[in-house]
Amino acid sequence: TRVPSAYIRTRRRLPVRNITYAYMAEKDVEGGTRSDGRLIQVAVGLALLSFFGVIVSIALTASQDFECTPIATDSSTNAEDANGGSTGGFLSLLEPYLPGIMAGKTRPKLILSTEPNWPPYAFINPQTGNNEGMATDLAKGMAKLCNFDVVITQTKWTECWVDQAAGQGLLNGDYHACMTYTHSKGARDRQMDFSHALLKNNQPAGLLVRLNDDGTPEIDGKHNLDGKKVVHVNGWTPDEDGLGFVLNECSGERFSGYEIFPSSTENPNDDALSKLLNGTADAMWVFVNQDKHYKNAGCDAGNPNKQSSSPDWDCAKWAGFGKKFAFIQTGMFSHAHNGTTFTVSKKGSGLNEIVNPCLDRFVETKEYYEMCVKHGLDYECFPNSYFPEEYFTRNAPVWELPTKDLQTKCEDGYCACPV
Repeated sequence: TRVPSAYIRTRRRLPVRNITYAYMAEKDVEGGTRSDGRLIQVAVGLALLSFFGVIVSIALTASQDFECTPIATDSSTNAEDANGGSTGGFLSLLEPYLPGIMAGKTRPKLILSTEPNWPPYAFINPQTGNNEGMATDLAKGMAKLCNFDVVITQTKWTECWVDQAAGQGLLNGDYHACMTYTHSKGARDRQMDFSHALLKNNQPAGLLVRLNDDGTPEIDGKHNLDGKKVVHVNGWTPDEDGLGFVLNECSGERFSGYEIFPSSTENPNDDALSKLLNGTADAMWVFVNQDKHYKNAGCDAGNPNKQSSSPDWDCAKWAGFGKKFAFIQTGMFSHAHNGTTFTVSKKGSGLNEIVNPCLDRFVETKEYYEMCVKHGLDYECFPNSYFPEEYFTRNAPVWELPTKDLQTKCEDGYCACPV
């Protein structure tokens, strides 16, 4: 049959998929009816519907082979089925995800980190060169008790917390958590998740000042710091905003009118003390027991429990305690919610769902008691049934006492309130 010229012209102008409509147009030109064109259109439509139906059916069938399983957080189980295989689907995780790290296959695997310059919590064993301390021992003990794997890595404290903000190491997921941080009020609490404490609220803050030649403090305990400059240890508790949460233990009033600024991030405790001694700062906002930890760990040559042969702090500076500088404020606990915690992680990480139940179990064990004794923290640990009775009735050390209750002198390193 001869193809009409109108159809040929229309076909040249239209894509192949529109031949049906072209044919319908041609029928109109010839004066015929549109019924044949409509039948072709319906047939093509039904064919397309059938095709897409097959595609959808295949997709639904395939989706039944996969399962998105929520993160398992029960650290007391192996997350295995009867045949030893993982019970999770292809997105199943037993711990929070970390980039570049192989996840635990049958039980959680936690990557935890410290900087080994805060004995007895974290330090380098001079004989082995390994990270040791209360933090490492606790992590390994908990892993054994609660059936998870743990890897201890080394970092800088500034990669965990610095300049009133979470550090890049923590934010980037270099590890799940940093260890042995105090649960401070303010900026830390807003930005990070803290586990339960491994020790009692044992980190009182205080104010160090320079001493005059006659042994008296340049600023006495009743001063409210108005017009004074205060340096705080960058990345360490107590934080910059912590001074606003405490009261002057001699006057009962809040401090006001002061300027507070951070030390450098390189050896921040030493740098803060240097700024105090050279007059850059009038006072130093710091842990009251910091000097004790440094002396016991490496700055006291006669200490049989010395934990580092080459401490990365200047022992000569800290030897001036009670001679060149002393505390005028002690026993300030209200800067923090809690004592030293086991882990600090990104806000919303979910790590506490693994850590907290295990820590609560571990502090009731004999191993916890022995660990506390080993590191000289037995009086700061939570006493359990393995602790002798004396630990329940001990007298608080001088640095935990509020300044108004002190009977010591500046030469002891702790100045009492002025009369």
